[in-house]
Amino acid sequence: MKEVIKKNWEYTLFEKKDRMILSVLGGSVALFTVNIELNESEKKGFEKFGESYIDHLAEKIRTVPSDFQTRHRAMSSFV
Repeated sequence: MKEVIKKNWEYTLFEKKDRMILSVLGGSVALFTVNIELNESEKKGFEKFGESYIDHLAEKIRTVPSDFQTRHRAMSSFV
């Protein structure tokens, strides 16, 4: 997997072939990650708006991680 964007203590965007995986760090007292594969709409948003799109998406995930819980996967499932 190739790192496309890495923002320490925020998120990392990975690319593996045609898949884009976003790993977002969340929490305050206890830290956790939410790992999602970008869907087609999110990929197009990244292609059009670049890093700022991923910044916004990561903030949405960090703010309400439960909205993304059904899409969350362990990083090992993407390898």
